[in-house]
Amino acid sequence: MPYRKNTISEGPIGQCVFCSKAGFRFTCKSCQMNYLKKNFKNWTSGNKKINNFIQQKQLKKSQREIIFEWIPYDGFSDIKGIGKDDIVTVYSAIWKDGQLRYDKYDLFTRGFIRVPNEKVALKCLDNPQNGIDKILNKIDEFSINNRDLKIYGLSQNPNTKEYIIVLQNGYCKECGEKYTNIMYTWCKPCHIKIFTSGNEEIDDFIHEIQSQIHDSSDIVVEWIPYNQFNKIEEIGKSDFATICLAVWKDGPLHYDNESWNWTRNSGKKVALKCLNNSRNDINRVLNEAKKYSVKNNDCRENKIYGISQNPNTKNYIMVLNKYDKYCVKCDKIYTETEYKWCKPCQINHLKENFMNWTSENKEIDNFIQKMQLKISYKNITLEWIPYNQFCDIEEICKGWFATVYSAIWKDGPLCYNSKEKKYLRESDKAITLKYFNCSQNVINEFLNEAKNYSIKKDILSKDKIYGISRKPNTEDYILILYNEYSQEYFKECYVKYGEIVGYRKIFTNWISGNEKIDNLIQEMQSKINLYGDILFEWIPYNQFIDIEKIGQGGFATVYSATWKNGPLRYYKDKNEWIRSSDKKVALKCLNNSQNINNEFLNEVIYSI
Repeated sequence: MPYRKNTISEGPIGQCVFCSKAGFRFTCKSCQMNYLKKNFKNWTSGNKKINNFIQQKQLKKSQREIIFEWIPYDGFSDIKGIGKDDIVTVYSAIWKDGQLRYDKYDLFTRGFIRVPNEKVALKCLDNPQNGIDKILNKIDEFSINNRDLKIYGLSQNPNTKEYIIVLQNGYCKECGEKYTNIMYTWCKPCHIKIFTSGNEEIDDFIHEIQSQIHDSSDIVVEWIPYNQFNKIEEIGKSDFATICLAVWKDGPLHYDNESWNWTRNSGKKVALKCLNNSRNDINRVLNEAKKYSVKNNDCRENKIYGISQNPNTKNYIMVLNKYDKYCVKCDKIYTETEYKWCKPCQINHLKENFMNWTSENKEIDNFIQKMQLKISYKNITLEWIPYNQFCDIEEICKGWFATVYSAIWKDGPLCYNSKEKKYLRESDKAITLKYFNCSQNVINEFLNEAKNYSIKKDILSKDKIYGISRKPNTEDYILILYNEYSQEYFKECYVKYGEIVGYRKIFTNWISGNEKIDNLIQEMQSKINLYGDILFEWIPYNQFIDIEKIGQGGFATVYSATWKNGPLRYYKDKNEWIRSSDKKVALKCLNNSQNINNEFLNEVIYSI
C-alpha cells in the first residue's frame, strides 16, 4: 500500500466523510474496520488460527493503536543477526513497505498509510511443531511484558518455518539486548565501561553507581587518572578538603542520540574536591562520593563525574561538574549561593570572636552577641566599637535626651566581600554618633532604642546601625548609625525620646494649675515624632476672642472662636517655631468639669 496524499476533502465538522455518522470529523471507527475486513482476503499466514488471531487484533484496535499484521518474509531486506534474547535469535531488518498507520488526512484508504523502508527488529519464536497456541500465547505474553516496545505483526521464515515477531527497532546493535531507553536507542550494558582504580572497594562502588544509570542523559561515573587534569587552580581550602578548578582533557562521556555513539566532551572544566588525609580512609572517600551519586537529588547542581587520586599525596579526589554552590569550609550549600556566603561559618567565626571584645556591661554584650547570631547576608554586623575609633567628630544637633554628631570611623564597618569570601572593613567610613545622656543609668531604655535600628534593617536602609560604643569621660552610651541618617533626618527633626529640636525652650513657664492636666500635656508633647505633628499645649482663656455658641448637648457646649496667638508650627527651612496667629478654632466646654477626673481626661484624649 503506497504512501498517499489526501485525495478526499474532509466532511462537515462532526460527521464521518464516508457514512456521515455524527461525532467524527474524518472517518469513523466502523468505516475503518470495514476497510480492514475487506482487506482480509488480500493476505494469509497459511494458518487459520493465526489468521483469526490477527483479524481479532485488528478489529479490537483503537483508532490510535498500531495495526497488527501478517507480514510476508520477503517484505524484509538487509536482515542481520544482532544477538540473543532469552536464547532466541534477534535480527535487525528493513521492512520495505513499512507499518500500516492511521492518518486522518489520508482519506483515500480510510486514513491508512504506509511509510516504506522502516527499521525493525525480528524476534524468532519457537518452531511451529511446539504448537500454534503456544506461539500465540507467547505473542500476548510478550506484548504485556514489553509495553515500551511496539509490535507490528507476525511473519514466518520460509526456510526454517520459525515464526517471527516483527518489532520496533528496539534492540542494541552491539549486544542484541533490548535498549534501556528505546526512544534514544540507548543500551545500558554497553554504556558501562571497564575501569580500574587499583582499589577493589572503589572499583565496586563505581560499578554500583554505574548500575544505577537508567537514562542516556545520566552521567557516567568513572575512575579518572590524575594526569587527565591540567590548569589546576586552588580556589578554597579547609581542614577537610581543598577545592580546585581544573580542565579535564578527555572530558566526560556523552551519548549522542543522533549518531548512537558515545563521545567525550573534551576540555571540560571541572571542580576537584581533594579530600585531605584520605589515602588510608576509603570509607570516608566512599561516603563522600555517595553524596553526589546519581540517586542523590539534592546534588543535581553538583554532579560527580568520577573519582581520582593525586599520585604525590595519595589523597583521593571527587571530580565534580562544579563546586560554586558549596562552602569550602564546611562543605554545605551556601546560604546565599549567588554571593558565596555561608551563615553557619560566619556565625561560628563571630562566636569565636566573642572573647576578643567586651563593652564591660553584660547586658550590652549579650545584646550585641544575640544580634550578631541573627545575621544574614544583607544585614549589618552589629559590633562593639571602641570610642578611639572615631575622629573628626562634629555636633549636628542637641536634644533633651541625646546629642547627635557626625564622625569618621577609622577602621570602618565589616562588609562581606563575595569575591574574597570573607568580611572586609570599609575604612574611614562617615557615620553618625547618637549620644544618649545619662544612658549608663537606663540600660534597658538604651537597648530598646538600639533594637529600633536592629540588624533586621537591610544593607540599603538609611537608618541602619553599625554598633554601640561609649564615651569614656561621661560613660554615656552611643549608637553608631548610617551617616545619611544624620544628614537627612536629624537636621529636619529630632524625634527620639519625644523631642522636636528646641521646642522645650519655648515651654518652660506654662502651668495649668492642675497636676493631672500638666502631666497629660507633658505626656502628649513627649509623643511628638515629626516636625509636622501638632503641638499639644495649655492655652490661657484670654487667648480666645469672637466666641460664639454653635451647639449644646447633655455633656458639653460647643463654641467657635479665634485663637489670637494661634498654634505653633515648626518651619524646617527657618529651623524655628512660628505661631499661626488668629486661628479659627472650636471650643468644647465640658459641663461640670471643674473637678478633674479620669472621665474628663479620657474625653480629652479621645478628642485628640
